[in-house]
Amino acid sequence: MGEEVVQASERRGLLRYLAEVRDPRRGQGRVYPLAGLLGMLVLAAVNGEQSLRGMWLWARAHWEQIGPRLGLRPERKPQYGTLWHVLSRVKVEEVEEALQQGWAAWGLQEKVLSVDGEVLRGSKRRPGQGGIEMMVAALQETGAVIGDAVVGAKDPVEAALAILEGLPLEGRVVTVDAGLHQRELVEHVLEKGGPA
Repeated sequence: MGEEVVQASERRGLLRYLAEVRDPRRGQGRVYPLAGLLGMLVLAAVNGEQSLRGMWLWARAHWEQIGPRLGLRPERKPQYGTLWHVLSRVKVEEVEEALQQGWAAWGLQEKVLSVDGEVLRGSKRRPGQGGIEMMVAALQETGAVIGDAVVGAKDPVEAALAILEGLPLEGRVVTVDAGLHQRELVEHVLEKGGPA
């Protein structure tokens, strides 16, 4: 794992932004700080884990490296049920806002942002049924995904606009898939300060 991943999270103030997420637990039920638990899951996701159980197992395996830096007790690893309970009560929108408006925006030093449509691998369940189509915004240099939206019944341009609405674009070059080259999207990028 990367020592560098933990250091990057500290430099970019990950915990500072995650601390803005409202903790739904009562005072006496807060053994672990919410920002630390969320930070732990972000680090596990950055390291390739995709399920809550996988993230929990990853965190337990790297506890000595990440626990103290995330403000979590080094001698007391959270149980899977604790994570599940906390996440079932946290508002996803608040976490997304903390990551997109806060941490990702602060760390968006890269100048090029790419927006593209993808079909989720493994989402096609039956013959003749299409997979789940996502619109994704990623930093071109590192490949870090900083925004996404399910296309669903929406027009792909509408989904791309929804993602870009929540991201700082001033001074950023935005590249898009050929199918997204629409006047509405270009005007939106320019209005938010993208280079002409």
